[in-house]
Amino acid sequence: MLPYFPFQEHFEAGMGARPYTAHDRLIEVDGHYAPEVQLKRALLDRDHAFYYRAQPDTLLAQWEVVALVLNDLARAQPGQFQLTKRDDRWEWHNALLGEATQFRFEDAASLPLEPLDWVGRQVQEDLVLLSPGAEARLVGGQLCFPNGWSLSSKWDQPLLAVHTRIPQSASPSMQVAPRLMERMLPERPVWRASWNFKLLNDLEMSDRERPRVKADFALRAPALTSETIGAQLWVRIERQSFAKLPRSRHTLFVIHTYQSLLDVEASDPERARLMLATIRATPRDMLDYKAVTPIEGALVAYLERRAAGG
Repeated sequence: MLPYFPFQEHFEAGMGARPYTAHDRLIEVDGHYAPEVQLKRALLDRDHAFYYRAQPDTLLAQWEVVALVLNDLARAQPGQFQLTKRDDRWEWHNALLGEATQFRFEDAASLPLEPLDWVGRQVQEDLVLLSPGAEARLVGGQLCFPNGWSLSSKWDQPLLAVHTRIPQSASPSMQVAPRLMERMLPERPVWRASWNFKLLNDLEMSDRERPRVKADFALRAPALTSETIGAQLWVRIERQSFAKLPRSRHTLFVIHTYQSLLDVEASDPERARLMLATIRATPRDMLDYKAVTPIEGALVAYLERRAAGG
């Protein structure tokens, strides 16, 4: 079952961001850790310039991300991750990948890759850097598992421009986002979760994959029924975190993508009921944006049955 389930009785017009609690972690490790990290590395090997990019003046922010991520992992899971520091000499042990790395903190020559690129290969999450200030421009990132966008298409644009195709019903949350970026404190990261339904369970759904994804959807969606949709549709959840970096004042945007088959999630009648309630409460323009409209009939009928225990 999905660890985050942002379906609810009403439509959330705002951003829905909430502060971290003492139990929340910036980086999360689950049973998909090894294959997802290996997939990220394979994508980066195949087309590095598409999946990684950073402006030269982000180097301080990149080192802040290294410190934030490694410390978070070592504190949360000391059996799998160990970080040893002797002045500026750091040693990182990743037992899950069987790797050890020694480097000098803030010495870029001591790592085989740029700091953000290196640390991004230690985690399942996508890591994106936003510039200081209200505009929060996209100035760096390792983005391997995006949903309909890419670094190249949104490079050096404000955070609002990342979501240029959003419907009118989502505009309140987009108006709040820049103010949140500007006012956020380093010691108080926030997070939110978003939902989608997909016929493909690919993690990499960048904008350059859109023609393939749309063609597959156009072929398969008309044939879906309330009896077949549960075994073919995937629930895709993004847990999105925002953390202010204290020295550079950049914002780190962290995205962890989770996917689960609809049949699995709807096996819990309460989850089926909440998905149904969300679809019914969501404005039409948002359902169109999320490509729910073409499959809505089959999906609603399926969820009605599962919510009733069928």
